Amino acid sequence: MPTSELVKTTKVADLPNDWDRLATSYFQKKVFLGHCEKFNACRQRYYLLYEGATLRAAAVVYTLQIDLFTFSSLKSPVKMQVIGLPASVSAPGVTGAPRFAADIIQRLLAVERGLLLGVNLAPELRVAPGISMPILPNLILDLRQSSWADYQRSLRSSYRRRLKRITARFDQVEQVTTNCDAFSARHYQLYLAILKRTPSRLETLTEAFFKSLPPAFQLTTYYLPIPTTSSSPDADPERRERSTMLCWSITCREAHCCYFFFGGMNYDQLELYDSYFNNLFGILRIALEQKCTQLDLGQTAEIPKMRLGGALIPKQMFLYHRRPAIRWMLRQLKPLIGYRAVFPEVHVFKKGL
Repeated sequence: MPTSELVKTTKVADLPNDWDRLATSYFQKKVFLGHCEKFNACRQRYYLLYEGATLRAAAVVYTLQIDLFTFSSLKSPVKMQVIGLPASVSAPGVTGAPRFAADIIQRLLAVERGLLLGVNLAPELRVAPGISMPILPNLILDLRQSSWADYQRSLRSSYRRRLKRITARFDQVEQVTTNCDAFSARHYQLYLAILKRTPSRLETLTEAFFKSLPPAFQLTTYYLPIPTTSSSPDADPERRERSTMLCWSITCREAHCCYFFFGGMNYDQLELYDSYFNNLFGILRIALEQKCTQLDLGQTAEIPKMRLGGALIPKQMFLYHRRPAIRWMLRQLKPLIGYRAVFPEVHVFKKGL
C-alpha cells in the first residue's frame, strides 16, 4: 500500500495542476485562490496529501481574528487558524474523497498551532477530536426551468403574485451588466452597508478585491433612471454617475453552475423599490439566461432564498485546540457558538415540480 505524505506551500504558484482536479467549486481553484492571495492576504498556506505520486486531498488554511460567539452576536475576537477559503464563500477549504479529506484534517490538527476552525464542511465528514457543530447552511436552487417565463409558470399562484408585485417596482429601473473592473467607490459603500448588518461576517474585503476579480465574474448594477440631456442616453456620459444606485450583485459562472458571490444595497431606497428581492430575482434571471442548471445562492438570508426556491444544504464547522482543557471548555460553550436557527418548510413550486 502506498505511503501518504503531507506537503505544504505558501504560494498558489507552487500548486500542481492536479489541485484543480480535486476542486468541486470554482472558489477552490487556483485562479481564485491566487486572486485572494494577492488582494486578501491572511497568511494563506496550502496543504497537499499525496498517496504515492497521486494527489488525494488538499486544504487551504489562513489566519484571521474572528468573534468566537458570532452566531450569538457577542463580541469575542480570537485569532484562529481557519481551514476554509479566505473570501466568505460556502465552499469548503478541503477537497478530496471523504476518507482522504478526513485524513488531511487529522494531519492539520497535528501540524497547525493554536485554535483551529474548520468551516463549511459536509456534516458526515469525520472531524473528531474536533468539536463539531452546525454552521450556516448553503442554499442551492436546481434550475429545472428553461427561462424566466418558465420559472414564473412553475410557481404556486401566491408566489407568482408576489413575484409580479415585487418586480413591478423595478419596471423603470436601469440594469447595467459589466465586468468587475467597473466596480466603484459607490459600489463599495453599498457592500459596507450590508456588512454592517451581517453578524456572521468573517472578514472585510477591499474595493480592489472586487474591482480586480477574474474574468469569470460579472457585475450587475441597478440604477434609478434620470432624464437625459439628449435623445441618446449615451450622449450624457455623466448621467449614470448622477443617478441613484439601488443595489448590485456579482455572479460567477462555471460549467453548469451560477454562483452568487456578493452584493450591495442602498438601504435608504430598500423598501420603496423592494431592492433586496429584486436583486435576488435578477440573480436568478442571470442564471436562467446563462442556461445554468444550478444556482448557488451562498449562505445567509435563508428565508428569502428559500422563497425563491432554494433548498437548504446543511454544513458543519468544528473547533479544535490541542490542549484538552480548552477542548472541554469549547464543548460546554457549543450552544453559544454553533448556528441554531430552524426554518419552516416552504412550498414554492407547483406539485410535481
